[in-house]
Amino acid sequence: MTAVARGSRSRCLARDHGAALRSLRAAAEHYAELGWAVLPGPVCDGLTAWHPVTLELLGGREPTVSPADATVDRRVVAEWWAVHRQTILAPVGGAFDVVRAPTRLGGRVLAAFDGGHPLGPMALSPHGAFLFVEPGSCGDHDPVPGVEVVAPGELVVLPPSRVVSGVVWWRISPVDRDSLGDGAELLGKLAELSRESG
Repeated sequence: MTAVARGSRSRCLARDHGAALRSLRAAAEHYAELGWAVLPGPVCDGLTAWHPVTLELLGGREPTVSPADATVDRRVVAEWWAVHRQTILAPVGGAFDVVRAPTRLGGRVLAAFDGGHPLGPMALSPHGAFLFVEPGSCGDHDPVPGVEVVAPGELVVLPPSRVVSGVVWWRISPVDRDSLGDGAELLGKLAELSRESG
């Protein structure tokens, strides 16, 4: 029987933790530079999410500080992600609005516009596609099955955060796209594609 060196396993886990922490901190600081206010959320291992200090079980979009403390101050952001690999949360309705669609429909709208205008940044997660659009650009719209305009003040999870069942990652990154999407055009196309699929 092969013995597992407890010390080497601990060092490996520490390296993984350190890499994830550095990645999250760098991303959170970049969002702050973009003017996107952020908040620390729970720590997540892909199965469960919890408060990093109290170990209390949390929902994936529950912040560990008051939502009113969302900030673009890089000094505060650096302190929040100095120790714990917490998810990155951001409030909707300030710097951006968000349209959430089923992943398959998100892929179809990406193909329909060939990745160009009116698409802005697009994040993918186990919970769907998240389209980041100009604040107030969604206007009045007829409901589209499975599509949601996320309410102002609600929190969304930003890449490269880990969530229950997987990770959140950019399909179109704000690094590669210097403008937000057009909510009304996207909703119109999503409605059209939804009708076509029956």
